[in-house]
Amino acid sequence: MSIEEIDKKITADAEAEASKIGQEGQSKISQLEKVNAQTIEAIKSQIKKEAEQESEEIRRSYLVPARLSAQKSILEEKQKILSGIYEDIQKEINLSKADLAALREKSEVSAAKILFGQT
Repeated sequence: MSIEEIDKKITADAEAEASKIGQEGQSKISQLEKVNAQTIEAIKSQIKKEAEQESEEIRRSYLVPARLSAQKSILEEKQKILSGIYEDIQKEINLSKADLAALREKSEVSAAKILFGQT
């Protein structure tokens, strides 16, 4: 074998080895890209889930006080109506404040028993 042939053989072997190393490197890069893509998707999913939970917590933090305030307003209005009714009863049948309080307590206890299923 001549020096030229040996040189060509070494060059061909080196090119083949370089090609093999390049393919292996590309394969590893592809694997890493796939793993990174999966990791990115998992992180995105986790961030989205956390954002939805935080959004729900914020929504509740606004709704709960608003609902409580609305319920309080409704109860206050109902209390005004009931007080007006009892005042009218007091005037109609000339009840003392003590008698009116006793009548009111008795009727409210009866109503509570009916509402809450107690007899």
